[in-house]
Amino acid sequence: MSERLVKKANIVGRGSLSIVVPKRWADALGIKPGDRVLLHFDGSKITVSPTASSEQNEEVNVLVELDSSSIAIRKLVASYVEGVTRVKLKAEYEHVLKLSEELKNYVTSFILIANPDLDTHELAFSDVKTDLVSLLKTMEATSSKLVENIEERDPSALVTYREFYRKYLYFLRSLKQSVADGSLDSYEALDLAVSIEYVKEIFDLLITADQSKLSSDSNLLRILEIARAAISATLLQDVEVAVNNVIKILNLLEEVNCASEICRSVKYLATRISELVLGRCVRNRACRCKYFFPKV
Repeated sequence: MSERLVKKANIVGRGSLSIVVPKRWADALGIKPGDRVLLHFDGSKITVSPTASSEQNEEVNVLVELDSSSIAIRKLVASYVEGVTRVKLKAEYEHVLKLSEELKNYVTSFILIANPDLDTHELAFSDVKTDLVSLLKTMEATSSKLVENIEERDPSALVTYREFYRKYLYFLRSLKQSVADGSLDSYEALDLAVSIEYVKEIFDLLITADQSKLSSDSNLLRILEIARAAISATLLQDVEVAVNNVIKILNLLEEVNCASEICRSVKYLATRISELVLGRCVRNRACRCKYFFPKV
């Protein structure tokens, strides 16, 4: 059920305003007098939500049976992204050790507590909470390095890709946790998730492509440079700088005519990434007026 009310803002002290919330709304959210609430401002609206309860902060546990190595890895990755803290693994000791080695290609850090005398073991995801701004900066640097490795046909490109992929999964995990605890707006989280998925698709295309063909395609090399700029723009927190960049990027993308399928695919993904940055701008009232309605 959705309700709307127009309320009067009252002055409190010298520099604050107060707005009275209907009791039935507070009751529906489980907010009681004296409770702490989270206020979030995204440039165009203010949202109020209850802080995470003790139940939400409890560790989440799942059981994974080692029916096959590939399926078990997918289950563990899915559990990790969903914020699970501990996983019970039902398998023989030797199989669990092999699985943990393979899992290192996907997850930043974890602790395996395996007992040779038992067929049930425990795996705990031990990553430390990182703020999204710092994480975005490291992802931008890793992405830029990966494009550089691919352009130069550097053999270490695969190693850099694995590092990017680990950060990609950790980013999704952190993103969901930030939405769950109310520290990140859901619209912003959705845009960031889709953007990073497009970035991953670009790297998936490039890392599996014939490297000799990549270096001989001049249009693709130019698109790669533009794509690198688009990736940097989407990971920037400064919306105004990001928008300035993507407007230039979109103009450059229009100038390049791709002949190969991979060039067209990278160009398409770079365009979608740029559009998502513009979407973030639309949600920001000041940015909206400046870039979309210059006469206002």
